[in-house]
Amino acid sequence: MIQEDRRLWKLLLLTIPTLGIYNIVFWYQLTKDLNEMNKDEKRIKNYILVLFLSIITLGIYRWVWFFYLADRIQTTGADLGIRIKPGPGVTLTWRLFGTFILIGPFVSDYLVIRNMNKVACQYNRYFAKNKIPGKRVQKN
Repeated sequence: MIQEDRRLWKLLLLTIPTLGIYNIVFWYQLTKDLNEMNKDEKRIKNYILVLFLSIITLGIYRWVWFFYLADRIQTTGADLGIRIKPGPGVTLTWRLFGTFILIGPFVSDYLVIRNMNKVACQYNRYFAKNKIPGKRVQKN
């Protein structure tokens, strides 16, 4: 079963006392769950790899990864029959340009977490109803 109760406040609250370790665990688990829902499709890179690539590219790769993450969530939602808004473009815009007003990264994280929760809920509901363990949803 995919976790469907992720919260931004919990991410922020636990990242500070753990010196960023919870942040790594949070995004690693979110990516793992998304890849679990997309077994046969294009998979999102592991967050640990993203951290290393971000260091090499001075943080630029994390923005690219974040766009692909939001896009994959939207595509998975469409496969499950739900419409995910806003899309990856709006999410990335908040991350990039919202940094100037300091709340942009938090807004973009909130949007991704909210959308992932919606997709996870629909995914869990679909598989509980159809009792098909571990099988990927196909487009009609």
